[in-house]
Amino acid sequence: MNGSATRIIELLDGAGKRYVIPVYQRKYDWKMDNCRQLYDDLKKLARDKKRSTHFFGSIVSSVVGNGATIEYHIIDGQQRLTTVTLLLLAMSRLLHEHVLQSEEKDLDEQILERFLISKWAKEDDKIKLRPVKEDREALAKLFGPEEDQDNSSNLTNNYRFFCELLKKEELSVDEIYRAIGGLEIISITLDPSDNAQMIFESLNSTGLALSEGDKIRNYVLMELPPKTQEKYYRDYWAKIEDCTNKDVSSFVRDY
Repeated sequence: MNGSATRIIELLDGAGKRYVIPVYQRKYDWKMDNCRQLYDDLKKLARDKKRSTHFFGSIVSSVVGNGATIEYHIIDGQQRLTTVTLLLLAMSRLLHEHVLQSEEKDLDEQILERFLISKWAKEDDKIKLRPVKEDREALAKLFGPEEDQDNSSNLTNNYRFFCELLKKEELSVDEIYRAIGGLEIISITLDPSDNAQMIFESLNSTGLALSEGDKIRNYVLMELPPKTQEKYYRDYWAKIEDCTNKDVSSFVRDY
């Protein structure tokens, strides 16, 4: 296991990077209160002349090479990574639509092409963040027309929440952008010999407890190659969840 301090935008920067939320992870579940806390932290950082960074937690990943692309399979930190992505996307969209103005030339395109998409990738591979399936579809729609957005998605709700905060212009978009640049994380990458299952359960032990079904799903899927994970989840596990109304734990105990 290797860890180092870095800025979250340094982690996100680069056309050849992808951030994969494995199928054994929960969906994105940060609420507006979490987004408000992040935004308030950014405002404090922007206004505090005595400090230039704010510690934003850790992001734990296993790194998988895939040709010219480096995939970070996120073990812990998907909430932070996804939320910053939504904020950056809201900034880029409002700048592009001239709702917000920046002193920096083409800031909307800089944000989009450095942190959010890989411009020259294939159409289904442009968005650098790859959440679990339902979230992935909702995220993709946020890059398109507003009328196509998924109104039932937590990603859409938080994206729109950030849009409304940015429109109030309590700080300029340039000040918020600089503050995002000060979000410091500990980036931890796992070695092949590390027990990803044990680390995942340990990291999640202080939050919402993993159900027995969660632990079984993780145990079955986590050690498989990524493509096999997707296949097993789609062909078997998702069907079990649908047939049991997501109560896999009761099903396994009865079985």
